[in-house]
Amino acid sequence: MGSRQARQHSSWMNTLSRTISGIVDPLGRRVRERLDDRCTRVLLVARTRWIMLAVFSLYAVCAAASYSMSSLGFCFSREQTSFMLATVGIVVIYNAILGRACNVLRRFSGLIHLQIGLDLLFVSVLIHFTGGIVSWFWPVYLLVTLEAVFLFDNKRDVWLIGTVGALLYGALLALEGAHLLSPVSMPFINASLYDDFLYQALQWLWVSGMNAAVAFIGAFLMDVLRRDHALVKESEEALLGFINSTSDLIFCCNPDGTVIFSNQTCRDVFLLGQEEYGMRSLFDFFAPDAREVLRSKFANIKQESPAGHTELQLATRGLDARFVELSLFENSHGGGATAVWGVCRDITEKKIAQHELYKLAHHDMLTGLPNRVLLEDRLQQAKALSHRMKSSFAVLFLDLDRFKIINDTLGHSVGDELLRLVASRLKRTVRETDTVARIGGDEFIILLSHVNDRNDVSALADKILKTLIIPFKLRDHELFITTSLGISMCPEDGQDTEDIVKKADIAMYHAKATGRNNVQYYNNDMDQNASRRFVISNSLRRGLEQNEFRVFYQPKVDIATGQIVAMEALVRWEHPELGLLSPAEFIQLAEESGLIMQLGEWVLRESCMQNVMWQSEGIRDLRVAVNLSGYQLQHTSLLATIRKVLDDTGMPPEHLELEITESVIMQNADFAVSVLSEISELGIHISIDDFGTGYSSLAHLKRFSVNTLKIDKSFVREVDLSTTDAAIATAIIAMGNSLNLNVIAEGVETQSQFDFLKFNNCDQVQGFLFCRPLPPGELLELLRKNRSQILSH
Repeated sequence: MGSRQARQHSSWMNTLSRTISGIVDPLGRRVRERLDDRCTRVLLVARTRWIMLAVFSLYAVCAAASYSMSSLGFCFSREQTSFMLATVGIVVIYNAILGRACNVLRRFSGLIHLQIGLDLLFVSVLIHFTGGIVSWFWPVYLLVTLEAVFLFDNKRDVWLIGTVGALLYGALLALEGAHLLSPVSMPFINASLYDDFLYQALQWLWVSGMNAAVAFIGAFLMDVLRRDHALVKESEEALLGFINSTSDLIFCCNPDGTVIFSNQTCRDVFLLGQEEYGMRSLFDFFAPDAREVLRSKFANIKQESPAGHTELQLATRGLDARFVELSLFENSHGGGATAVWGVCRDITEKKIAQHELYKLAHHDMLTGLPNRVLLEDRLQQAKALSHRMKSSFAVLFLDLDRFKIINDTLGHSVGDELLRLVASRLKRTVRETDTVARIGGDEFIILLSHVNDRNDVSALADKILKTLIIPFKLRDHELFITTSLGISMCPEDGQDTEDIVKKADIAMYHAKATGRNNVQYYNNDMDQNASRRFVISNSLRRGLEQNEFRVFYQPKVDIATGQIVAMEALVRWEHPELGLLSPAEFIQLAEESGLIMQLGEWVLRESCMQNVMWQSEGIRDLRVAVNLSGYQLQHTSLLATIRKVLDDTGMPPEHLELEITESVIMQNADFAVSVLSEISELGIHISIDDFGTGYSSLAHLKRFSVNTLKIDKSFVREVDLSTTDAAIATAIIAMGNSLNLNVIAEGVETQSQFDFLKFNNCDQVQGFLFCRPLPPGELLELLRKNRSQILSH
């Protein structure tokens, strides 16, 4: 099987090599074309005739000289000599004319028949003047018949010429036998032969038979040759047609790389003209890096080593790179000279597809950032570099705060576009040597390689927080986003890359638990928190089903009168294993698990029912404030839920206050405006919680249907000590007063804080200075006592 394929390959290559020899050598190509072109065949016959005339002339001169020096003497008469010279002269003239006027034969094919006829006539004259029946020149008839075999495509024309030759010879003998033509006597010949009929008949039959045999056999052989030639030519043309029509690049070159043949595809790609064969080197058409590889392949061929398949890049003639898969093999042509054949298959699309597949496997489709697979590879590289350089690397785990709200309210297309913008900002923030990867959802990991100390990492982390705080503008929306960021270091926090990422994730969750929009470094204590989070997350649904949640209340006090004007509802979880849990430990988990709507509705219902009970106990005009999470605010069923709770509990809307953090409102300000307006139309009081941390402006406040600004406790904590905090608190109070908004300060714990706020005309305060959050059963007496004190004054 293998040997047969090898023979087929060799035959195919030999055919190509013969074809290439003709293409490269124009003379060789013309020789092969003579059998196809009648004019060319006539020229070839004319050249042959010149040779025959030269031989005849040489023979005539030698014969005449021999006779002259013999005892016989010169035996030809003047008339014989003159007539024979005239005949030769006429042959020379019309042979010269045929050589110069060959194109006429293409238009008048009958001239070839005339040419052959003249040849027969002049041969008959030659035979007559050289003895007639005894002439030695009768074989020239056979040569003329062979001319006809070569010149005529139709066998009948050849047979006709053979017949005409036989008839002319017979006529010549008959005329001489009848003495209508005087026989020309020749020395050494018996004169009685001229009158011997039997001898004449046998001589004619011999010459005619030989001429007929030559005509028939020559025509048959020439027909076979022409058919074989036609088949070979058809095969070569089919092969060349296939080679030129194939999409592969096929070329042939010398061992030094000089191109001597190429198919049409190759010429188009290489921009190579056929006139440049023998002048251009194959190496010129390949990229510089590929040329050395190509030279080594040529060297392998010279050493008869297998070249194999090689992927190479062509020399770029545009913006796009082009790749081919090259196969080289050796063959001999033209008398044993070595040629190198090459077949190049364009694999540019394959390379692009491979690149795309690699990109799909190693990059995030949405943002184009490295994915988890590529990140793991980069982590291993960073680990190896860290060991070699005796340095550290850091892993920053980012999770966008409340991103699910944007996805659920504005749609996944807006969320996807926001993720792309976030990815773009992150890439611009870090160094080129660092890696920004998206590992799913709204989670990103930044790998900082070769860091000197934590100060560098902290500086970059702060830069990231500030970068993401800047509003994103897309599709007529102005979106505010923050991120919680956890950091782990290698080798400080471990050597295993998976463990390093896990610890950064734990630190990120700790950042969320401590108020979001901040940075936390991993420490060992966080492992316990992670285990605690796991327990809390798994038992949330059970806690709701088994009524383990409780609502505590903290009073809001009017600074001017000291009256408790409202109660803020604060949910607690009485966990059977972990004890009483604050909202900081489970609210985020409730949001992530989707239970926040169920929990929020339960808190709202419990608070409204409790306020109705207090009012039934005589505590009139008391508002209850309930916190709304971002997920609740963005949910389409929020208004329907509020209406249903108010209807079910019978509490007037004006006794309900909803607190929404500033950062939640600013995350999608346009949407918040419409929702808050509808809530306000119900008569519900609206308060912006944690004011001063969400980067809202006076212009935004004018659009929101709010009643109260709640100063964040971070500004109240040192308001009596820090000039900065004092300035911020004073500005917020002034802003609220200018907009006729109620201003309340939370987290008031000292008398000096209270005095500062009272001096600066803050309306209300809330904090441990007055009362800690208490269960409803302990608050009724406090409320009654407060009301009685107010009435007594």
